[in-house]
Amino acid sequence: MKADMVPSNTPQVHTSRQRPGSACEECRRRKVRCDRQRPQCQVCFESGLDCKISTTRLPRGPRKGQLRTLRTRIGKLLLTNSSKTLAERVAALERCLADRHPDIDRHANSLLEGADLDDESEEETIRGLNPSRDGTQSPKDRRSGTMSPTSPILPRSELVSDLMRADLDQLYFDRVHPFAPILQRWRYHIWSKNHEKTEGQLCLQYAMWTVAASLSAQFRSLRESLYSETRRMLDAMDTRNPGADANAGIEQAQAWVLMCVYEYMQLSPLQAWMSAGRCCRLVLGMRLYELDDPNNPVMMIKDQETNLIDWTGLEERRRTFWMAYSLDRFISFHNGLPFTLNEQLIATRLPGPEEEFQAGQPAVTQYLPEVMTKSSTENLHPISPFSECIILATICGRALAHRQKAAVEQLSISGDVAVFEGFWTRHQWLHELLNNRIQSLSASPQVDPMLMFARIVAQTMVLFLHSVLESITWKTGDHLLGIIEYERLCIMAAHEVVNLVKLQGQLGYFKVHPLTPIPLMMCTDFFAGHGYLDAGIDSMLQEVLACLQDLDRVKNASHSPRASVSASVSA
Repeated sequence: MKADMVPSNTPQVHTSRQRPGSACEECRRRKVRCDRQRPQCQVCFESGLDCKISTTRLPRGPRKGQLRTLRTRIGKLLLTNSSKTLAERVAALERCLADRHPDIDRHANSLLEGADLDDESEEETIRGLNPSRDGTQSPKDRRSGTMSPTSPILPRSELVSDLMRADLDQLYFDRVHPFAPILQRWRYHIWSKNHEKTEGQLCLQYAMWTVAASLSAQFRSLRESLYSETRRMLDAMDTRNPGADANAGIEQAQAWVLMCVYEYMQLSPLQAWMSAGRCCRLVLGMRLYELDDPNNPVMMIKDQETNLIDWTGLEERRRTFWMAYSLDRFISFHNGLPFTLNEQLIATRLPGPEEEFQAGQPAVTQYLPEVMTKSSTENLHPISPFSECIILATICGRALAHRQKAAVEQLSISGDVAVFEGFWTRHQWLHELLNNRIQSLSASPQVDPMLMFARIVAQTMVLFLHSVLESITWKTGDHLLGIIEYERLCIMAAHEVVNLVKLQGQLGYFKVHPLTPIPLMMCTDFFAGHGYLDAGIDSMLQEVLACLQDLDRVKNASHSPRASVSASVSA
């Protein structure tokens, strides 16, 4: 052989692994190496095909000058639009290229997706604009709302397995949904099975699992990790999109609602108040306070084409707003701080009955002012437990504003009879409003977490209004007689609170409304300072303290309000 005739000391010459000539069409189609034998290669010989060779090839890559033009335009956009975000600059570049050079739109897309370039310097030029490398979403992901594989919103680690997710979902609807009814179960199970979820949906899922884990003995150890991941994802969403509009997804606001609940239970009321403010501003930006405004475009469409309205989605947005409103009122009441949402601006109907909501059936409900101005016997429409809590939250807000206004009035005009008459008129009006709600709630014998919480709040507000009366310094003889009458009402309310606390024990620790410590702490403060009103005040105080101690089993004991209450009692 020719190879045997070559001397061993002859230096070897490195030859190309690829034979000279062109590969045949059949080998190109199969994407196999062609041996380039002529007149027929081995592949065509074994297949019995004609070995055809075509020397005509379509040009590869962009035409001459196009990459230079593209690079110039990228640099110009980077310089002139330095105030815009990276995502906005990429989108502007795509529009510009598509308008000026339609035939190189395909090449621009390949560049933005990070395809290999012939010119290494040009690849470095646009490397910073590759969405998959800087952590932002690709244009396709931004338009569809789904997340790219490298999105910063994705959880850092898989904390929850598939089986655990099913258990946590079940726990959520069993223990969390009764006091935070913002999700339609069937609707959630549909989108939760999607592999590609929006950022808001993923945050909402983690928020759901966080609260569910905190109300479970089995998954309690996961609650801090889940909370950290949820807050990290929500903070990332806020950084990338600090505002919201009317067309934004509702899931981000729902996740903030659940974070407020968790933080009140496990962290501190002040932290929950801060998050409630963020949640309220989010629903304000989404204009959820005017969902049922007759001038709202959605309502105008409803009047024309009722089949075009997503009734379930509309009810979810309505419920999310009212949940944020309730948290704003109750948590602000706990801290004695001003609330965020203005009651006078609300043009959203109260939430419908739970059965119709879960069945996806539309239900026409009343507006909040309609219910607040009617007596208990004038309410023609049924009031759901959720609506009862909203009404009590409104009364709490008005009572807190009443006390704050009285404090300012005492500073500005001391001893003015007209000012005191205005104070007394407000006070009597609030008492009448409260009595109407107490009568309405007493007609419902069922033991429901929402209704039980509303009934405890209603009785506690009687005690709170009496404490407001005691705080004023300018009293007349006639009004002192009225204060004595209110003391009698306080004793009756105190006994009713203790009875409700005992009845609440039938729900179990995990099903008690998480904001229950708010009215109970108000009761303990009142009992501790009014032992002279009734001989049984001390025993009632111990009953309420025992209830707070039981609630500590599902709360973080280090942040429990019971410790401060016990300290004030001993003092």
